[in-house]
Amino acid sequence: MIKKIALSLVVLVIAVLVVVYFARNILVKKAVEGGSEYALGVKTDLGSASLEIGGGSLELDNLAVHNPEGFAAGDFLTLKRGMIAVQTGSMLDKEVKVDSFIIDGVNLNLEQIDRKGNYQYLLDHIKRIDMSSSKESQKFRIGLIALRDINVSGSLNLLGKNVQKSFKLDDFAIRDVGSDNGARVSEIAATVVKTLISKALAAGSGVLPEGFGKNLGEMKDQAIEKAKTEATDKLKDLGKSLTGEKK
Repeated sequence: MIKKIALSLVVLVIAVLVVVYFARNILVKKAVEGGSEYALGVKTDLGSASLEIGGGSLELDNLAVHNPEGFAAGDFLTLKRGMIAVQTGSMLDKEVKVDSFIIDGVNLNLEQIDRKGNYQYLLDHIKRIDMSSSKESQKFRIGLIALRDINVSGSLNLLGKNVQKSFKLDDFAIRDVGSDNGARVSEIAATVVKTLISKALAAGSGVLPEGFGKNLGEMKDQAIEKAKTEATDKLKDLGKSLTGEKK
């Protein structure tokens, strides 16, 4: 009888541990998705999260940041894998100390349809919201965030025409995130996305489709000015031919 009770207790403990193990991963997944959605203003999906409290590590797989409404059906940003090395003992604290956050396999899809780009939508949202009003309780101090294997594609739809270009962005790192007062998940997401967009646009100058980053009004003004110049030149040439002047 005692053996049966002991065995039942062991089974119960194992069952509880299994539930806790999967529950913590679900909580991490929800926290990452919620923080990202709050910061960026678009739906975010995380494939899976694997938290190892004893080992001080967290693995995030297949993060997808959706495109804003009105743009292509594909994702704005995907991250294949993220490895977070946490200082032992701070994993469950209100302020988690992270040595490094390494992100591998980044795909950034920049898209501009006439007047505005999908990246501008996210940047405007980040600028507009108050990060301090987020309900996230846990903060992070991160020594290093590194992004590796970054692929960027740019699609420009202007006046009914579509041009697409792609290029490889050099690996880069962001240091001391949240070093002052700690950073919430939403603030980390905003920092990474802003930096990634900024570096992609800078590196893509001369690579991305011509006119990328300019709005429709600017393009129309340029087209009108060009047409005026061409028309003026043609009138001058016509006047010279009628008067017998040399062009």
